[in-house]
Amino acid sequence: MNKTTNKKPARPKRATPKAAPDAAKSVPERHMPNLGDCLRAIRFKRRLTLADVSVATGIARSTLSRVESNQLSLTYDKLIQLSRGLQIDLTELLSSRIDGEAPPTLTRRTVTAPASGKIMEVGTSVYRYMCTEMSAKRMTPMWVEIHAHSLAETNGLLAHQGEEFTFVLAGTVRLHTEFYEPTVLETGAAVYFDSTMRHTYVAVGAGPAQILCVCAFADANIHELMPIPGPAPTVEKARISRGRPRATKN
Repeated sequence: MNKTTNKKPARPKRATPKAAPDAAKSVPERHMPNLGDCLRAIRFKRRLTLADVSVATGIARSTLSRVESNQLSLTYDKLIQLSRGLQIDLTELLSSRIDGEAPPTLTRRTVTAPASGKIMEVGTSVYRYMCTEMSAKRMTPMWVEIHAHSLAETNGLLAHQGEEFTFVLAGTVRLHTEFYEPTVLETGAAVYFDSTMRHTYVAVGAGPAQILCVCAFADANIHELMPIPGPAPTVEKARISRGRPRATKN
């Protein structure tokens, strides 16, 4: 006797739906311009040459060329100098808003997601500018990772108009300023000072340090601010020069 079995016909396999691409990865890099892209777009829009921008800002043409070709980043005081010379808000140099469209001035709000923002590497430090979508801000918030462990590894003591608040997120930093002894700030410590006083940060210990730095200005029009001119003196020279009157020529 032959045995028969009732087998159900095999069902065709359903096509597995493909996962939606990650939103951040699906955005082409060309839609997220960096400092060089924004500077070039502003320059082309105004029909300016690199020489014109150099004359207006006081920044060397070779430096501007390297910025546009993404070979060089600018320190914070140089960004202020550039924005002031071009008579634009600093946000236009850091944001993808390069069309000149003005955002609302009332009931404004902007959110920066974790690990996002405008990343810039300046020397041995990594800056992440946050909330760059909002222009004409009176505060500039930055997350900074400090890799320098000595003054020689930094860009020296720099200054800019306004006030500065810094909170140490991780590690330990040493704050060098023009008129005070170096101050060690451990994780959780904070400092507030006039940023017209030349200053810089270095990491203490084996690894890098992370800080939250907020620069504030009394005037929302950042392009009207003048960076402190002249070379940054060393800490030692600053201490020696205090209290000594300058000699006058007859």
